[in-house]
Amino acid sequence: MTLVDRNATLTTESHASTFHPSTLDLLATMGVDLAAHPDAVRVTSVQWRDNRGAVLAEVDYRLLEGITGHPFRLHLDQQSLLDRLAVLLASESRITVRFGLTAVGLDPSRPEVTVSSADGRHHTITADAVVGCDGAHSAVRSLSAIPFPVAAYPTGAIRAYATMDLATAIPTNQPERPLSGLCYFRGRGDGVSALRMRTDTRLIVRTRNQQDDKSRLREAVANATPWSIDDLDIVRIDSYRLQRGVAQSYLCERGPVLILGDAAHVTSTAGGLNMNSGIHDAFALMPVVADWLHGRVGRSALELLAASRRNYLLREVIPRGERRVQGLQDPDRDSLNGHLADLDQLSADSAAARQFLIEASLLDTPLAAVRTS
Repeated sequence: MTLVDRNATLTTESHASTFHPSTLDLLATMGVDLAAHPDAVRVTSVQWRDNRGAVLAEVDYRLLEGITGHPFRLHLDQQSLLDRLAVLLASESRITVRFGLTAVGLDPSRPEVTVSSADGRHHTITADAVVGCDGAHSAVRSLSAIPFPVAAYPTGAIRAYATMDLATAIPTNQPERPLSGLCYFRGRGDGVSALRMRTDTRLIVRTRNQQDDKSRLREAVANATPWSIDDLDIVRIDSYRLQRGVAQSYLCERGPVLILGDAAHVTSTAGGLNMNSGIHDAFALMPVVADWLHGRVGRSALELLAASRRNYLLREVIPRGERRVQGLQDPDRDSLNGHLADLDQLSADSAAARQFLIEASLLDTPLAAVRTS
């Protein structure tokens, strides 16, 4: 097996930081225990608070005990997983990793890939199958002519890195209740998501009215939280566009070429669902690719499972992410009020809370292969 990466080294650009229980379960089957990483933050509940700091609702991950081996959400930079996987790759003699090669041509019928090195030379790599895991701007997807319709959300996202310990800054007039590692603040028709990491807390807000990032962040923090932006020791602010899109097919019609992860789908960042779904793609589909190449199943087995993964993204994952930011990612403030009203049910109904966590954790993700001839 040959793994080709256009970068000279493992990328460190990603800011994805959420690992769901379902993903931790899958990684454990490979001997990867991210929860043991010294920088990992275990999140044992999800909270919603108003702009005074009062708890509106809280859902405890212990409701998932017996369903998953990891009844918690983990906050850890994606780079930590890449570093661990690099060690696993280096220990596998059947895998060759070649850095600094960019795919510039692809013939799905053979299949073979033409790559360009930094010095401009071209090489051709022939394989039994080609798998594109090369991101939202996938060259494999483009060169295979797999349609990828994408629509922009009406808002983007602003992310700020706060070094102040927010847990120590909840107003003292509120009942003592520890601040969760994942808390959604809501107030005055606005919202701020707070994700605690080992060395900072990442605050996420939605863009609005063409404001510059700092002004919009200041407004959202003032509207939705008990603080002002000046309280929080912000060391960095960045922003990014938000889009939704799922490839027309994960599998090229003209040959054994498959796309996974961001190459196959992009979603709202709400809930940290897209990266986890990409990891699930690999666990679901790659065993079937191996069976297909060894003649144990027909192509239809792969087609059926790929279609199942695609439908799950369209019908479940994307709508779940959108519900997390109702009234914030769209201009409809009534939908935000409806979202807040729904929180009462989560607090009062443990079955509803458990189902919320199952869906938020992607524990219903389709993984089992459909065996056909």
